[in-house]
Amino acid sequence: MLPMKLWFHILVSRLKNACDHSAGYYLPYAFYIGLIGIVGFPLYFIIWSYVFPQPYETLTLRLIGCVLFLGLALIPIWPNQLRRFKSLYWLIIMTFALPFFFVYMLLMNQGNTAWAMSTMGGLALLIMVAYDWALFAFMLTTGTTLAIAAFSLSSDHSILSEHYLSQLSVYLFLITTGSVTFYYPNRIKEEKLKVLRSVGAEICHELRTPLMTIQNNTSGLHKHFPVLTQSYELAKSNNLIKKPIRPDIFKALEHAIEHIENEVKHSNTIIDMLLMNLNKTQIDTTQFEVLLASEVMINAKERYPFDSEAESSAINIKVVQDFEFVGSEILMTHVIFNLIKNALVFTKSSSEASIDICLKQSKSNSLISFRDNGEGISLHDRLSIFDSFYSSGKQHIGGGSGIGLAFCKKVMLSFGGDIKCHSEVGKYTEFILSLPRKRLE
Repeated sequence: MLPMKLWFHILVSRLKNACDHSAGYYLPYAFYIGLIGIVGFPLYFIIWSYVFPQPYETLTLRLIGCVLFLGLALIPIWPNQLRRFKSLYWLIIMTFALPFFFVYMLLMNQGNTAWAMSTMGGLALLIMVAYDWALFAFMLTTGTTLAIAAFSLSSDHSILSEHYLSQLSVYLFLITTGSVTFYYPNRIKEEKLKVLRSVGAEICHELRTPLMTIQNNTSGLHKHFPVLTQSYELAKSNNLIKKPIRPDIFKALEHAIEHIENEVKHSNTIIDMLLMNLNKTQIDTTQFEVLLASEVMINAKERYPFDSEAESSAINIKVVQDFEFVGSEILMTHVIFNLIKNALVFTKSSSEASIDICLKQSKSNSLISFRDNGEGISLHDRLSIFDSFYSSGKQHIGGGSGIGLAFCKKVMLSFGGDIKCHSEVGKYTEFILSLPRKRLE
């Protein structure tokens, strides 16, 4: 049997990981969540005090909530010394705002209808915010215990009254069904991620070994090729060559060496991107450069491994208005590859497949659209296709692993842009990449 100290360590580790996961998912939107709290606390004080008066209201707790959410909104400008505490701060805020505040106000208002409904809403939000059932149980227990303690100190009413107990079964039903329907799919998703991480790391290791061998050999060829060329020319000038090699052959060999080096570099980058997506690391933006959209698009089409000439001829690139953008050519090429692959999958059943790619600019953004005449994507699927491992039920969107479009979204956000999908089942699908507008000089 494990000692109590070890059990405590396991529990703390589990809660810390769950808290970091929850904070990592929601804190990119800290400003907007903070804004909701800053506006929501005083707004509902006015509503419950003057518009629909309730038996009890407290300006003090609502002001505390405003201050806490103001700190949340300012997380993007926190000094580096404080940023290591942002997960803990997230835990404190959510425990205060959801279980503690709602349960305390429910008790102080004697379980009336308005606060009973509000508490159910708060519990539903807590289930989504906590992400992990252990963290949910910890936050709910901590917040509820503190709320009951505060209620006991400030009220003479008994918490064991029949009125409160009659509502308990409803809350337990919400907690049970909400946890099962929300945490079970997330657990499956997490297990998929673990398996993919393990398999992906093994595959990447196996691929890097031959790639490194190819890279070393081509580096040697690249280094010694000029010497070989000079030796050949010297031998030729002394009439030692019986069958001369045409100059264009030497140029082709030199270009082939450069091409192999570029492809090895590209393959290593693809491996890095796969691991980065699986491990949820951030994209490094320090190496971004100014790129011309038409050049990136044309180069990507030339490099795409089409299965047939018919697939290649189905791609139509139209440059209405060319533009520059700041980003990575390799990352954008990866996005283009994913969208071309998806379009080819969805147009396989079409006798006259057409994939139109258009580059243009609007008043505020630079746009790249990918429109195909394939089978289309339903509204239900469109709402989730940018989520990692999303499955449409029969297959992953695009017929792949379910991480391609999620990575495309991540790349476009790192460019300061976005990606959206429009579709009508049986008619078309259109993906639109939007980028910050940058004028050509």
